[in-house]
Amino acid sequence: MCEKVNEIKFCTCITNGLNTIIHNKKKEEKKNKNKYTWTLYKYVGLTQYPMDGMLIYPEDVLSEALTAEKMVEELNRRNCFDFNYNPNEGDNLQIYNPDKYTRKYLSFIYRGGKWEVDSYNRFTYDIEKINYGKVEFE
Repeated sequence: MCEKVNEIKFCTCITNGLNTIIHNKKKEEKKNKNKYTWTLYKYVGLTQYPMDGMLIYPEDVLSEALTAEKMVEELNRRNCFDFNYNPNEGDNLQIYNPDKYTRKYLSFIYRGGKWEVDSYNRFTYDIEKINYGKVEFE
């Protein structure tokens, strides 16, 4: 069955934040089962402490409604955020799937006045969290 999505919105309206301790964890996990989240970062520069390690690269598709191709078109077409935000060179938007055990994500970097499908190597570059929230489909 197809998901009919008119528009996507990046909402900052998360009750008590993402990292809140939940006392009734099973009930909360069921409630948030299909909730995609996003985090917006700003580019800081090259890291002072480079490391070696294994990277988890972004995906091209999280769901039928959330593909890198569709999202980059939407991001470049209009402002999808529910707060006053003008992207700056190097900003990085990451959209995460709801499954915390197989953490997959889409990643976009703002370059040359438009969003591109790309990601930063966190072992080489420093980025700092600007904002976060949940993905809403209107």
